[in-house]
Amino acid sequence: METIKWVQGIIAFVKVSETGSFSQAAAELHVSKSHISKTIKQLEKDLGIALISRSTRRIQLTNLGEEFLGSCRQSLETLESAKKQVISSSDRPRGVLRVTLAGVFGENFIAPTLISLARKYPDLQVELDFESRIVDIIEKKFDVAIRIGHLKNSSLLAQKIATRREYVCASPKYLETHRAPASPEDLTDHNCLSGGQGSWSFKKSGKPLSVSVKGNFKTNNPRVLVKAALDGLGIVRLPGSYVWDDIKEGKLVSLLERYSEGTKDIWVVTPTRNKLNTNVNVFVEELKKSLERDYRGSQF
Repeated sequence: METIKWVQGIIAFVKVSETGSFSQAAAELHVSKSHISKTIKQLEKDLGIALISRSTRRIQLTNLGEEFLGSCRQSLETLESAKKQVISSSDRPRGVLRVTLAGVFGENFIAPTLISLARKYPDLQVELDFESRIVDIIEKKFDVAIRIGHLKNSSLLAQKIATRREYVCASPKYLETHRAPASPEDLTDHNCLSGGQGSWSFKKSGKPLSVSVKGNFKTNNPRVLVKAALDGLGIVRLPGSYVWDDIKEGKLVSLLERYSEGTKDIWVVTPTRNKLNTNVNVFVEELKKSLERDYRGSQF
């Protein structure tokens, strides 16, 4: 088997093993399902062993297939490491930069920097994944993640880029017919619009305070909650990146500020393997400059 076809066979085998599906592996490798099948069959023929037990419902690796998979993964990781090392030695971003992020902060304040980098460096391929849940960036092979608040994984490299603060607010229209809450406990008498949370957290006299809230409108889409609040439906609690401009323009009124929990740090997080990665380093530096230059004073 020619060397290039041998490597293609290994890649196809690893991808099928990881996805558990010939179809999914074909989709991720941008080839046909039949191509994947033929490639692996040729690999098995050259090895003289069966790697995969096929059935109509699922695939399962043979015992020798399991052993071979471990060696293949290690080999591919070595090749990937060599590739990243070469890229890191370059002073210009090129290759792939994979970033996981979420929400309007990611859309409005992070994505513009990445778009700018993609335009400035045509050899750089930017891949953005908007995911609300926290993913394992090492397992999913992301180069960068944007995280908020306390970081649990100490094996990752983290750089603080901004702070986040949540605001409780309502429109002047709502407050015309409802007395503004003087303390967090007063929220029990209001229509609180939420993403499903049964309580909101505050600080009172320096101590944590949790207040049960209820309302007739729930959604996990923060932008829709903003629209509902602007329409006078009730009170919302959202990060500044969603409501700060409306508060500045008087479309929303900030409430209960003296009971705020304070701010949470926003981090750029990277695997330690990317410490010297040019793509990552250039992105982080450009992001810091952008936040300082264009969004100084903004409440995220």
